[in-house]
Amino acid sequence: MKVDEGLIRDIFRLFVWFPLRWSVGVVPVRWAFYIFKLMGDAHYLGGGRKKRVISENLKNLLGLENGDAPGIVMGNFENHYTDRLHIFLYPRLRTRDSIERFLTFENREILDGELKGGRGALLVQPHFGPVQITLLALSLYGYDPIQVGYPTDRGLSRVGRSVAYRYRLRYEGMLPSPIIAADRFLGPVYKHLLNNGVVLTTGDGAGGGVYLGEHRELEFLNTRRPFPLGPAALSLRTGASYIPTFITTEGPARFRIVFEEPIRPRYGEMEKDKLFMTEAFRTIAEGYIRRYPQSWHFWDEVGRDFQSSPARTLK
Repeated sequence: MKVDEGLIRDIFRLFVWFPLRWSVGVVPVRWAFYIFKLMGDAHYLGGGRKKRVISENLKNLLGLENGDAPGIVMGNFENHYTDRLHIFLYPRLRTRDSIERFLTFENREILDGELKGGRGALLVQPHFGPVQITLLALSLYGYDPIQVGYPTDRGLSRVGRSVAYRYRLRYEGMLPSPIIAADRFLGPVYKHLLNNGVVLTTGDGAGGGVYLGEHRELEFLNTRRPFPLGPAALSLRTGASYIPTFITTEGPARFRIVFEEPIRPRYGEMEKDKLFMTEAFRTIAEGYIRRYPQSWHFWDEVGRDFQSSPARTLK
């Protein structure tokens, strides 16, 4: 979900990063998740233009009736706040015992089986649910993962850069596993996979019109959207298993991490297999987004930015 810069946004940031952050640090962790939900509900009730854009895209791209959309849109706002603010809990979620009461795994044997086979595991997620909880959980469960991410202060106000962005990096630095910037040297990522490690990345692009590496526009949710070919290329070059991974929200303080069957190359040819694997991920991701539309982050972008754009490759 994109945010609009301005004075009101900056005042809200100061509230979030100071009194709210301090309060979340002392209430029970379960209560903190409910606070994030309530903040999403409050934003929805005063949502204005953003609420209208998301509602229209749900109607136009999923064919939802007007009566179905409000609850999904509210859930989307709740998901946004949980995704952005759960980092406040990193100092308190430091052990497996501290987090396992809030989440379950589904098909974890898929991940364990690929690692047992010595292939390494590339876990490819869309921007769906509170994504970074997957990195935190796998770290605390002893998988020693690395995440490829894209921290940026591009387009932020002065307060956004000096407060929200700076403090976010500080909290992400509390994670027991590192986040490697996608626009920097990725040697450690390749090495980790070649050593049978676990790497997390996203498979539906960076959002906001940012393209890192080669992309291909694909049919998606009755429109077109650029998808990065980089995750498939990384899997093919290292021999790591390409495992679609999703985190679903079962309640304000309950999450489920799901591993799907690995996507295997078909053709034995880099260019064809990059596209084949990316298209396969697209199909699986679209199925999850249709089942849990409230959890996808880009509903305020997809209809406006990509609906009528021609197919192209972006490098």
